[in-house]
Amino acid sequence: MVIDRLGALWALILAKCFLAQWAIGRFAIPVNGLIYIWTLTLTMALLATAYYLHAHRIAFRFFPTQVRVGSAGLLGLVVALGFVAYVHLGLNLITLAAAVGLSAALLGSWSILQVALRRAGEPLMGALVWWGVALMALHGRDADGLLWIGAGFLFAQAFPGFVLCLRMAREKRV
Repeated sequence: MVIDRLGALWALILAKCFLAQWAIGRFAIPVNGLIYIWTLTLTMALLATAYYLHAHRIAFRFFPTQVRVGSAGLLGLVVALGFVAYVHLGLNLITLAAAVGLSAALLGSWSILQVALRRAGEPLMGALVWWGVALMALHGRDADGLLWIGAGFLFAQAFPGFVLCLRMAREKRV
């Protein structure tokens, strides 16, 4: 449950970063988003994550099969998202809307992997939301790409993650 809660918190952090970056561009706020949004937030989040894991005495020396499969899926997701980012940013072959749509579709597939591994319905709701975000982003404007990916992290990743943690905490008490 500690790792699930941490995953939901990281989704919330990423949602905040993407939505703040979208707002900076949309409303022409004179702030350097790379420094004041991304760097500061991710640095503090990494420190808080290390402290949180230390406080709960989570040791990563032994990984059960479920965590190994999930980690392999996560690594594949990161590589695929990196490829999409490279095709958009490095090669400039696809628009931001297309990159966001492809990324949201990949994140929906990650949620389906979580459904299979966890045997829980909450990630299925997240997958459906991610795929809805993918459709909206592919049919939307480039200027709203960061808005869509931020909303996806909020409603498809963080919200179902917190609901899953609440359900697990209730089941643990009973």
